[in-house]
Amino acid sequence: MAVPHQKHHLFFILFLLSLLLPTYARLSLDHSDLKAFSIIQKDLGINGQRSSSSTPCNTPGVFCERRLSPNGTYVLKITRLVFKSQRLTGFLSPAIGQLSELKELSLTNNQLVDQFPAQIVNCKKLEILELGNNKFSGEVPSELSSIASLRVLDLSSNLFSGNLSFLKHFPNLENLSLANNLFTGKVPKSIRSFRNLQSFDFSGNTFLEGPVPVIRKGESSRPQYPKRYILAENTSSTKSRNTSSGSKNYNLAPAPGPSAAASHKHKKGKRKLAGWLLGFLAGSVAGSLSGFVFSLLSKMVLAAVKGGRRDGGPAIFSPLIKRAEDLAFLEKDDGLANLEIIGKGGCGEVYKAELPGSNGKMIAIKKIIQPPKDAAELTEEDSKLLHKKMRQIQSEINTVGHIRHRNLLPLLAHVSRPDCHYLVYELMKNGSLQDALNQVTEGRRELDWLARHRIAVGVASGLEYLHLSHSPRIIHRDLKPANVLLDDSMEARIADFGLAKAMPDAKTHITTSNVAGTVGYIAPEYHQTLKFTDKCDIYSFGVVLGVLVMGKLPSDEFFQNTREMSLVKWMRNIMISENPRQAIDPELMGNGLEEQMMLVLKIACFCTIDDPKQRPNSKDVRCMLLQIKH
Repeated sequence: MAVPHQKHHLFFILFLLSLLLPTYARLSLDHSDLKAFSIIQKDLGINGQRSSSSTPCNTPGVFCERRLSPNGTYVLKITRLVFKSQRLTGFLSPAIGQLSELKELSLTNNQLVDQFPAQIVNCKKLEILELGNNKFSGEVPSELSSIASLRVLDLSSNLFSGNLSFLKHFPNLENLSLANNLFTGKVPKSIRSFRNLQSFDFSGNTFLEGPVPVIRKGESSRPQYPKRYILAENTSSTKSRNTSSGSKNYNLAPAPGPSAAASHKHKKGKRKLAGWLLGFLAGSVAGSLSGFVFSLLSKMVLAAVKGGRRDGGPAIFSPLIKRAEDLAFLEKDDGLANLEIIGKGGCGEVYKAELPGSNGKMIAIKKIIQPPKDAAELTEEDSKLLHKKMRQIQSEINTVGHIRHRNLLPLLAHVSRPDCHYLVYELMKNGSLQDALNQVTEGRRELDWLARHRIAVGVASGLEYLHLSHSPRIIHRDLKPANVLLDDSMEARIADFGLAKAMPDAKTHITTSNVAGTVGYIAPEYHQTLKFTDKCDIYSFGVVLGVLVMGKLPSDEFFQNTREMSLVKWMRNIMISENPRQAIDPELMGNGLEEQMMLVLKIACFCTIDDPKQRPNSKDVRCMLLQIKH
């Protein structure tokens, strides 16, 4: 019975993809990119049969996307160069730095030579740099870490030399491979600050000094770092045995007589008995001591869970906070007295502060009021509300503290006080998506379609990680524009996991008696079943997509004056009307991208289908959004 549904799903995706075919026929490649590519292809050794200088975007391995030029017209810009296993024997030209929109450069499995061009650092949007298995040599430019968008860096199996000073700050780096080169010096400790790093390899560099960090699998006893950041010492290659100095010539020793053998056996028996007694006493003492320590630790953990920890100090989840003393001001009764309040949510107030000793690093502190120890004077309703908030904050601490993804807001630290909890986050200076859209409506800010589309892809990527990559899987349960923050690069960061719950792998839903989510974003089936699934998050995301295109929130007065009185229902009806483009935010009209916006609205309708089984998963949504070409 599932086959017709799968065919329908596949047909729908193929139908969307058929609408997403880029219309590049009327566009030409930007002149600067054309000039740079002609130099790059010549120096790489790409022969004329595989490329066409008149239409480089049709060359295999060259990918172009439409961009708005400074003079207001659209041109094509090279965004990806992928020449893997092409038997190239040339070198990488410094002209590569002129491709300002380049996002991927993959040249693995060739025979390219010469040095790494320093001009590569001008490719500020570069995300994937793969040069593995070539014959590159020389030092890697120390300014490479200025490419903050880099996610994959593969320089393995080359002849690179020099130290690793270029490993300074890669906030988005996920995969790093420097194996089988000639690097020298020590592996810098700065790699611990790469918050998205999932795997790295330094093996095969025989001239590196000291222990080589490797990924340690399994749990770690150091909870201040996420599991995939823990570094273990690789000492297997540092030990050696010198057997010659300890050798003995047994042929020179006389054979013992029968009496000597009996005496030796008697003494050996005494030594065994003494060893048993000593082992028993040592085991008893160790067992008693272990029991005492375990009991003490259990009491400390219980006190921390109950919020009664006074002297345990903050729980630090990120190396961005180098010392617990930097958060000592939160231990004071008036620690927040002079701080600016920048927001209020369902779980508490949010303050802005400068992290001491960080050279101006700004942080956001969420304060959660803890229920008083003696709550007899509270009404039953007030007591339930307070305990619900504490369950929310405990969930947030347990979940967010160990999650790291470029599109999820990381929890830096947790400080427990007798009367409240403090959660420390990075401050997102651009505020929330809801703030940005409100400012656009008021005429105080611009948010073009390219930025909105990038935000949509970022949120989809974050959801995909929560639903499909994190173990155990996680449901957000309250996805909305107010919980989508924007970092300095306008990259989306999903925030506020106060309503998040771990979802066991053996099950696909969780049951709760508390109402979760926000009106206008809650899937219809939740009101009937009180079961929150990942498809409920998809429904909420569909509403967010509609908000991005329409520029209106579900609570907007506009929808209250319509016959449907609902954003989702109005969106569905308008999409089958004679003029569906009237749904587009007027601020976005006239830029030539209306077709792309209509496709996003179709995806939004797909995500908000009443039957949750027909909704796509987060990976499908991300892939569909990425297929929309600008």
